[in-house]
Amino acid sequence: MHVRLSRRELFLGAATGLAGITLLPAIAQRRAPARSLGLPRRPAFAVPVPTPLTASLGLDLQAHRELLRFYRQAGADAVLAVSSTGEMLSLSWAEALQLTRSASATFGASRTWASISCGRTVTACMEGAAELRMAGAGLPVVILGLLVGAEVSEPEALRRLLDVGRRAGVPLGLYEALTPFHRTLPPADLGTLARQGTYQLLKTTQGSPVEITALVASTPTDFLILEANTADLAAGLQAGASGVVDFCAACFPELLNHLCRHWGDPSQREPLQRICRWIGDTDALLLGSLPFPLGVKAVLGARGLAILPLGRKAVTELTPDQKGLVNDRVRQFRLLSSELGIAPVI
Repeated sequence: MHVRLSRRELFLGAATGLAGITLLPAIAQRRAPARSLGLPRRPAFAVPVPTPLTASLGLDLQAHRELLRFYRQAGADAVLAVSSTGEMLSLSWAEALQLTRSASATFGASRTWASISCGRTVTACMEGAAELRMAGAGLPVVILGLLVGAEVSEPEALRRLLDVGRRAGVPLGLYEALTPFHRTLPPADLGTLARQGTYQLLKTTQGSPVEITALVASTPTDFLILEANTADLAAGLQAGASGVVDFCAACFPELLNHLCRHWGDPSQREPLQRICRWIGDTDALLLGSLPFPLGVKAVLGARGLAILPLGRKAVTELTPDQKGLVNDRVRQFRLLSSELGIAPVI
C-alpha cells in the first residue's frame, strides 16, 4: 500500500474552548503551545511510531517509510520516532538512529521527536541527545525510568535531570512511563525542570484530571503536556493537557486528527465525546486484551498497511480470538468514521 502525501496544510490553528467539554478560557490561553516545537494553537497529537520488522526480525525501513507517510497524510502534528510502541528497548542504538533519520526525512526535524533509549547516565543522556539531533530529531526525549530508576531519591532524580538540561543546552522532552521503567514526576519537580528552560514537553501517564491540573499549574505557559493515559481523555484536555500521544493514535490517527482540529467547535460536542470514549476503549484493548505492542501492528495490518505483527521480545502469533478483536476494532472504526463524516486515509 502506497500513501501519497497530502498537499493540504497540516498545521492550521483552531480556537480552543468547547461547551460542555470545553477548556476554560483561562486554561485555553495558558496552554498556548510552544512555538519552538512548531505545534498549532489547538490540542495537538503525536504518534508513537511502531517499528516494522521483517520476517527475520530486522528493521523493515520500507514499511517504516510507508507508515510515516500514512501518519503525515492523516494529519499527525509530530511523531515520537523511538518509543515504547516502537519497542525501543529491543533496538540497538544504531537502529534507533536509523529510525530517527527515517522519521525526520518525512516529518522534518521540528516534528520529529525521539527517546534517548541509551540514556542510563547523565553523560549517556547528553551524548544520546546530541546524536539524535544529528540524526534529525528536533526534540530528544529523556526517559525518566532509565536515567532515574525507582531506587533513586526524588532530590537526586531532580538533580540529575537538571544537570542533563543544563549541560545539553538544546530543547529536550521528558518521557514518563508506568512500565517497564516506572517513574513519574511530582508537579513541583516538573515545574522546576520546566522553568530551567531546556525541557519543553512532558509525555505523562498521570491521566486523571486532578493530576493534569496540578502539572499544568506548575509549569510555564509555553510548556507542553501531552497525555498518554486516555481513560478520561475529554476531562484531561479540559484540565489543560496540550494534546495526546497514545496507542490509538498509532492505529487510527484520523480520529485523533478530527478530535484535535474540532476541539473548539461547539457543534461537535457529542461527536467529540464519542471519539474520546472510543479512543479510551481502544487504548484499553491494546494494553489489555491484545499483546502489546503486537496488537498495534496487527491493527495496522488489518487496515491494509504492510507491517507484520512481529516483535523481538514477543514473537508468538495472535490467537484466533485476538485476531477477531483486531478485525472488530477496525470494523468499528470504519462505522464510526462513516457516521461522523471522517474520511479514512486508507
